[in-house]
Order: sequence, then structure tokens, then C-alpha cells
Amino acid sequence: MIMNIMLMAVTERTHEIGLRKAVGATAADVRRQFLAEAVALALAGGVLGVAAGWALAFVVSSVSPLPARVTPWSVALSLVLGAGIGVLFGVYPASRAARLDPITAMCAET
Repeated sequence: MIMNIMLMAVTERTHEIGLRKAVGATAADVRRQFLAEAVALALAGGVLGVAAGWALAFVVSSVSPLPARVTPWSVALSLVLGAGIGVLFGVYPASRAARLDPITAMCAET
């Protein structure tokens, strides 16, 4: 899902990418921007998932005799995995954006 969102971001912002490259942004700059966006998106999803997990654990421990709790290592693991997935699935869209030709990108109709 992250990869699809980032591919759409590249497609929708083709003109912006071309303009940035035309004024001197390197491929590494463009790649870094899209990777940062993918990681931020994955971390935001991870934080929402942790909040939902805490809420579910609270509900389960309140209405049943089962001891449900969220441990710090599971929170850290989920956030690290979320960021890792953001990097993993953000590499292709970022590389695709970095390879765009500035002139072609600025002329493209989205």
C-alpha cells in the first residue's frame, strides 16, 4: 500500500520533480525526499497501530479476565518494522522519481 501511495505521489508531482531537477536538485536529493515521505507515512501508520493496540488491550483487560498489555519491546519492534517497510517499499518510487528527465517531467500532463 505504501508503494502504491508513493507511486501515485511521483506520478502526481512529476512537474514539481522536473522543476526541482531543473534548478539543480540531484537525483540523490529527489530520492531522499521520497524516501523520507515513505518512512514518515509508515511511521504514522505504525503509531496509529500502536494506539489501536493499546486501546484494544485496554478493552480486552476491562471486559474479560484475560491479562492484556502492551510491552515496550513490542512497540519499538512495530515502529522499527514500520520504518523498514517504508524504506523497502519507498525505494522503487524514489528511484523512479530520481530518474525523470527535467524537461520531459516539466512538460508532462498529469
